[in-house]
Amino acid sequence: MAKDMTGNMAAHTTSKMAGNIVIRSGLDRLRYALLFEAILLGCSTAVMAFILQRDLLEMGYLALIISLIAMLTNYCYNYAYDYIDISRGRIPTERTLTHRIYHALGFELLLLLFTLPLIMWWLDMSFINTLLLDIGMMAAVVVYTFLFGLGYDRVFPVKQPAQLIINEA
Repeated sequence: MAKDMTGNMAAHTTSKMAGNIVIRSGLDRLRYALLFEAILLGCSTAVMAFILQRDLLEMGYLALIISLIAMLTNYCYNYAYDYIDISRGRIPTERTLTHRIYHALGFELLLLLFTLPLIMWWLDMSFINTLLLDIGMMAAVVVYTFLFGLGYDRVFPVKQPAQLIINEA
């Protein structure tokens, strides 16, 4: 999708009940997912190899596969979550603290369903040990997801039509 006159990549507009709320484009969502996963992948692989006393390359392959699963999940989840926001009259990039927490927790729980069996098989770990490992990682990633989403919305805001901008003073 082409950038608008301000260089904004979020040129997709919806006209649901809430009016014309501009949401992130497919390219912007792709940028979000790639940045999110690249930073997370770089930080988590070495830490997990150290904690589990596993080969860095082995953990790197697993992290890459999980990253690919997470990117696809992230793209679909954020797209659906934005539409839920819009259907309730909320601008997705202006979520409240509570909605950002729900967003981050929901994503991590969905990702857990998709990745837990893979991690159990790859690391030859029991369900309980894998679940405990994943809960520990999930706790760290929930905080990262929250901070990344907040930062991304500040660095790459989605410009809204002037009539939607409400001063909440």
